[in-house]
Amino acid sequence: MSEGTLFNPGFLGGSFLWWVGQIADDSTWRDNISPGIHKSKNSIPGWGRRYKVRIIGLHDQGETVIPSDQLPWAQIMYPVTAGGGQTNSGQTSNLRQGMMVFGFFLDGQDQQVPVIMGVLGNNEQTALSTKIGDNRVTNETPGSLATSGYAEGQEPKSGPTKEKVPDKGKEVEKPKPAEQAKECAAAPPGVTLNKFGLRPDLPLSKQQFQDQQSARATADARGLTGAARDDFIQQAVAQGIKDRCAAANSPGSPTVPGATIEGITSVHKMNAAHVKIEDKLREKIPLMKPDDKVGSALKSIQTVIDNITQKIDKYMKAINSYIEAVSNTLSNIKDLIASAASEISKYMKVVFDKIMEYVLKLLNKTLTKVVAAIPSSLRHLFGDMKEILTELILCLYGKITGALGGMIEGLLTKAINPDELQKKAEQARQVGTASTSPLASPSVPICYAEDLVADAIFANKDAINDANNSIVDNVNAFLDDIQGQIAGVSGSLSDITASIGNISGSISAALSFDNLKLNAFGCELSPNKAVSDFYTFARGGAAAPDKQTPSAEGVDKSVSNKTTIPPTIPKTEFAQPTKATGNLNIGESNAETRAAAAEERRLATQSLNLF
Repeated sequence: MSEGTLFNPGFLGGSFLWWVGQIADDSTWRDNISPGIHKSKNSIPGWGRRYKVRIIGLHDQGETVIPSDQLPWAQIMYPVTAGGGQTNSGQTSNLRQGMMVFGFFLDGQDQQVPVIMGVLGNNEQTALSTKIGDNRVTNETPGSLATSGYAEGQEPKSGPTKEKVPDKGKEVEKPKPAEQAKECAAAPPGVTLNKFGLRPDLPLSKQQFQDQQSARATADARGLTGAARDDFIQQAVAQGIKDRCAAANSPGSPTVPGATIEGITSVHKMNAAHVKIEDKLREKIPLMKPDDKVGSALKSIQTVIDNITQKIDKYMKAINSYIEAVSNTLSNIKDLIASAASEISKYMKVVFDKIMEYVLKLLNKTLTKVVAAIPSSLRHLFGDMKEILTELILCLYGKITGALGGMIEGLLTKAINPDELQKKAEQARQVGTASTSPLASPSVPICYAEDLVADAIFANKDAINDANNSIVDNVNAFLDDIQGQIAGVSGSLSDITASIGNISGSISAALSFDNLKLNAFGCELSPNKAVSDFYTFARGGAAAPDKQTPSAEGVDKSVSNKTTIPPTIPKTEFAQPTKATGNLNIGESNAETRAAAAEERRLATQSLNLF
């Protein structure tokens, strides 16, 4: 038997050495773990998942005697449920710098082969250092061992080696000094607050005592006595706590370590992920109703507007509210408006399609007598003309709906004024903690959808009327041309021609127009109508009160009050080749590369052909 240390039959049982230590700065061991995909097992500079551990009592804490890169490599003892890696059975370790681990020395008294058996959990109330070495000046004054896993080491991380704090690891309260954090914390279960919101189980802090003394002097000056004096003093103390906590919770307040959640004891602690999930669960998803497409489209437009105002409101509150800042997902208001305009234009198209359907129905109804009066031998000519008119109408409304995105974006920009909001936000950031009140959010009325649809209709009203008049003029010209060819009905034809003077109606009639009846027979049961206007993941389907939803009558009234055409934001078009652009054969310039790729694919196919 070998006489080496590892094969000494007495060392594991007779000289089993335990230790507790702290994982050192990861700049000394992170190269052992590849941050990305690699082909070769020899691409990693190090060997396996190993760590540098500074063992208490064996290595100095101040790093003045033994630098971290000179510490012995610590191996990992995995649980039996993980396996050792053979047959692809295994689990990766989840250890980070600053964690407290314990284990034993595999080589006994030589103390050069430490093995990590487990890790000690961290308590969230422990203040963690955000920079390794901050509190380790000398061995005489080493400071606290508590270190954040995101702490900055001797070699700053970059690229894939730099950890990104997940939403579930972000605090929703601004980190504060210990005394102030205790003052602003919610009361634990079982503690009843008095009518001023103060905890009777805690003594007054130094700042609260000063507030109390100042309030007593003021109460005496005012001549307050008895219960009135006591109430005034307690109310002053409560107001002082409220003001200090509001200033401390502001994103612009002085930075204190502790913005990350790094503990395993409080699994139910609220974090930024909870807030983001809650916002998503309450976000409204528009629902279209098959039995009322126009009304449903108007309500869907209002729902989209509600969503963007909620997001902008959160963006503005994030200036002075830490919980809103850490859970905010909006970075550019103009991009949000552009995205909302694209979604709204989808519902706006339903409105214009209904107007087009209404115009075509009026045209067909008006021309019924004309078609009946025209001899059958000439009706094919009228049918050809009717087909051309219908195609022109489709082209007109297609052009209108194609430009809705830029128009709606311009209308939303005018209503929300993102430049002014951004200006206010920048000014508030520069002020910092001087103001703790939330900034003003965009003032958009509940039924702004009516004005938005009315603006879009008013902007295209002249084009629609010109198209209608053009249809009437063309039909009358056609009738005049064939009038001489019709024998015996010229008088009646003149009357018919005179009746084709108007194929337009009110906006309310157009939007309320019902071309298809679902119940063709009088005794047929009416279908059940959908009642939900939007859907949320939190509560399912829901609908706003009728007085808060837009209507066709409201759109008609708003159109009649319009006097100016709204602005339009032009869309950036894709670059198009001109007639002067020469032919470009992309394949010829890269023939060798394509041939090599083809050969590589052929070889790969052969290697995969196992049978």
